Amino acid sequence: AMDISNNPSIPPDTVSALMTGENSGNDDGAAVMNLQTDVVLAMQEANKNLQRFEVPDYLTTIPPGSFSHISRFNYTPAEWDQTGGDPDHCGNCWVWADTGALQLDMAYHQNMTDRLSVQYFTSSYHNGTGIWACCGGNPVWFADFYNTTKQAVPLTNTNASFADSGSLCERGDSTAMNASYIALTPGFAIDKISAEMIITNSRYEERPISNDTAITAIKAALLSEKAVLIVYTPDDWNAMMDFWTNGAQDDIFYPGPTSGTTRNDGGHVMLILGYDDSDPENRYWTVLNSWGGPDNHPEGHFRLTMDLDYSLQCPDGVNAYEFYLLNVTYPDREGT
Repeated sequence: AMDISNNPSIPPDTVSALMTGENSGNDDGAAVMNLQTDVVLAMQEANKNLQRFEVPDYLTTIPPGSFSHISRFNYTPAEWDQTGGDPDHCGNCWVWADTGALQLDMAYHQNMTDRLSVQYFTSSYHNGTGIWACCGGNPVWFADFYNTTKQAVPLTNTNASFADSGSLCERGDSTAMNASYIALTPGFAIDKISAEMIITNSRYEERPISNDTAITAIKAALLSEKAVLIVYTPDDWNAMMDFWTNGAQDDIFYPGPTSGTTRNDGGHVMLILGYDDSDPENRYWTVLNSWGGPDNHPEGHFRLTMDLDYSLQCPDGVNAYEFYLLNVTYPDREGT
């Protein structure tokens, strides 16, 4: 696992740029992580050694149809929001998505119906200051944190509701809620979490991977009682922002490369909770965002086309799409 705060392979000036927001490549106020290209490329290189999800034999062929975890996922759309209604806010989308993946795993394997606290991680990670949760991160870092703390906290605990929407890494802010103020009891015990990458990108994996193979792997993960984390890093955020602002609930988002761009435009982590490929002309993933529940997306999720270029990279070599899941085990009871 790679942590940018103490990894010698990442130049100090890169970390400094992350803190100040220099060369972020994003000027439209999008709710994206502000990790710099050198950091992201270093993470990509490190994650080549990450465990890959193995598709179970019984899921190597999945007929067209639909599936959704939504009914098992306890959330309030208006409250599943990192933004506080402000375009300038904390870049902890990765914490929302990863916390959601952990919560769904507990719903299936611990019969838990509670919502988990995003603020607990945000306040506690690196003590909520310096290079902390609002500066961006990935599922590997999330897993490392919980492998140390061994406990998740319900949202209903004292001071566990989200308080950092207005905290900005690039402004040098620290958390608005000191971790010591968050009640740890009750809590949910964790034995171990590991992040696994789903094999989708032939350029990154340096071997042939068809789009159909990538789609089957993501569907198999979902059908294995897992949420799938998607790290979306386009070369231009305008298309996504226009879709989220103006698209209807039933519209499908079709991202792609933008002519004339030279680098990535910032990353965003979201949660895939289902799919529908019963209509071969309109196949899509159901993606839960962390931008609340506006009138045109009242449930907080949207439809993302299945027919992506899963091997797409930005001009600077950053993967446009990455997919992960979390494997969780619990004391005296093993998760799957």
